[in-house]
Amino acid sequence: MSSNETLHVTNGDGALYLLKKAGIPGTHLAWRDALNEGPVPAGLTLEKASGLRARYLAERGYGNPIKLIHDFERRDVQLRRAREFQEVVLWFEHDLYDQLQLLQILTTLEELELEAGQVAVVQADHYLASMTVDEIPPLFRKRRTATAAIFKSARRSWERFTSSSPAELYAAANEDAIGLPFLRTAIRRLCEEYPWTRDGLSRSQRQALEAVARGPASPDELFTRAGAREEAGFLGKRSFARILDELSSGETALVEGEGEQLTPTGLGRRVLAGDADWLDQHAIDRWVGGVHLVPERCVRWDDDAARFA
Repeated sequence: MSSNETLHVTNGDGALYLLKKAGIPGTHLAWRDALNEGPVPAGLTLEKASGLRARYLAERGYGNPIKLIHDFERRDVQLRRAREFQEVVLWFEHDLYDQLQLLQILTTLEELELEAGQVAVVQADHYLASMTVDEIPPLFRKRRTATAAIFKSARRSWERFTSSSPAELYAAANEDAIGLPFLRTAIRRLCEEYPWTRDGLSRSQRQALEAVARGPASPDELFTRAGAREEAGFLGKRSFARILDELSSGETALVEGEGEQLTPTGLGRRVLAGDADWLDQHAIDRWVGGVHLVPERCVRWDDDAARFA
């Protein structure tokens, strides 16, 4: 058993810093992966998935590839040592970013066959990094044991998220998961990241384009404008910047300009007005979980019917 009796796992550096500042003792581990972006195919071990994720993030400009691979490897080794701790506490929020991480971690921990009651979960309906140090200890005291039913729900939902069939994701968005009260809404939000039947844009892309259309603004203000449309914000600033880059690239760009002078292109204005479909001119190549969206296999989300078309 580790001399640090509790392993605390959370979403990122902000929450990690707060746990330490609040005096929560033990070993602290940040997960640091936006699983809502890029490939997460089925059937991979944690380590194989991490290698794939590190390469994807490096290709997208999220960090140095060597450092990303090293960070993922160190993270995975620490989680694999979970049985050395008296307790493992998972601290996660209600948004999509956190809920997918929680699924991956619970699925991995289930494989380790830890003792009953060794894993506990703290799920917050507000953002950990924005809380005060005085608000953290009460959350810790209210942690809930991860039961066999919770592990089973997490595995089923993870398998659906990583499936190559959008129908599996849709099933997860319409089923309550035992012990995971925020998951259904989070998965529904992920469904909205498919291109919509209305205009070929995902919800995040549309919100970014609408933020630009409201007038010139700093990158931070554009991020705030788009984020204000979310019921539970999950995109970081770098992810949002990547969306703007994609909307600004190539002959089918929907956004033009530089710095604080971004404006919609003519095509961008037509798409916003509902008079054009971006995917009629733009070749999609994007992953959502285990689904690879390409022109010949492009499932769309019908928001009016709340289902895949």
